[in-house]
Amino acid sequence: MPDIFALLSQYVHFFPLVALAGLILAGLNLPVSEDLIIITAALLSHEQPSLIPYNLVAIHIGVIGTDFFVYWVGTRVRKGTSKKKFFTRLFSEKALDKMHHFLNKLGIFAFIIARFIPFGFRNTFFFSTGFFNLRFKIFTIYDITAALISINTLFFLTYMFGDAAKRPIKIAGIILFFVVISAAISMIVRLIVTWRKNKRKAS
Repeated sequence: MPDIFALLSQYVHFFPLVALAGLILAGLNLPVSEDLIIITAALLSHEQPSLIPYNLVAIHIGVIGTDFFVYWVGTRVRKGTSKKKFFTRLFSEKALDKMHHFLNKLGIFAFIIARFIPFGFRNTFFFSTGFFNLRFKIFTIYDITAALISINTLFFLTYMFGDAAKRPIKIAGIILFFVVISAAISMIVRLIVTWRKNKRKAS
């Protein structure tokens, strides 16, 4: 049986693009792990240090960019311009109220803590900041600060201890690659189906 990771390693220079695509999908609440992308990028950078700046740029753009997107969706839903759309079905009113209380109590520390909690918590939190009308300037300062702390902490800790974690994360990296590809294909298919339905209704 061929070594799949070795095969994928031949295309390691394309990983920054894969990481960026995966983070965008994660921002859309698809089942892609932001942490796993960062860890995989750090391990690949450990093998090829020349990838460090490219992976870091792609990760920072992907993470911070999707945070801003989810915040923006929250502001649109608050104003009533995105009712019945994709994101409105993903966040319960109870969860949003909890996030609002969490933010009011901890301020910037809520952003830092949220960045280290996976499994959809982040998107719910960032959506709530827009939904409850946190000022854009405050959101920008808090989010960028928290993202810089969490991304660089996870990336460089993994980079430093890369040899110890390499084997299990290699398997996770392979899974990540196929999850990203599958999620992208699924999203494209959904868009095509939706476009065809809208076209039929219009005709």
